[in-house]
Formats: sequence, C-alpha cells, structure tokens
Amino acid sequence: MFSHTVDNFQGRRVVRLFGDLTLEHSRDILSELLTSLSTHDDVTIDLGESTKSDLSFFQILYALLKHPNAKIRFARLPRHLFDNAANLGAGYLMKELSTRMEKNA
Repeated sequence: MFSHTVDNFQGRRVVRLFGDLTLEHSRDILSELLTSLSTHDDVTIDLGESTKSDLSFFQILYALLKHPNAKIRFARLPRHLFDNAANLGAGYLMKELSTRMEKNA
C-alpha cells in the first residue's frame, strides 16, 4: 500500500510518502515527486512513515538528485532505506541523502 500528502511549510513544498516505496507504486511515486519539482524548486521529501523500499525507489531518488535547479531535502530517513542501501551497494546515495536532511520539515 502507498499513499502521500503534499503540504507547504515555510514557503517550500513537503511531500510525505507513506507505505511501500516499491516497484508496484513507482509510477505514482515518480509522478508526485516530478509534479512537485515542476511547481517548486525547493522540495522536502519526508520518508519517515514509509514501511519498505526496493531498487526502483533508489533509482527514483538517484534520478531526482540529478534534477537541474532543484533544491531537494529530506525530513526523515527510515531504517529500511539504510538496510536496503547496504544490500544494494548504495551507501554513497544514503550519505548524500543524509547531507540533505531538513531539521524543521
């Protein structure tokens, strides 16, 4: 199961992703994140309520970080992301996400 909410907080867009961040939901995840980036240059992604992730979500994150002119931050990074990163050899990506943590999202 997957769902999301979108809010504005102190002038920036906050996208909260809930549930499974997996291939089954990758089209919806990517669509929402690209929509937010098309209307706001400053986006915070909150992953704290997600329950699991897979390679497809890591690919989405990697592609988003390459998005030109976008300031992407992260509010909460759940344990499953770190565990999957270790299994997939994507520790460098988690390090990058960690440097983009938002304290007040």
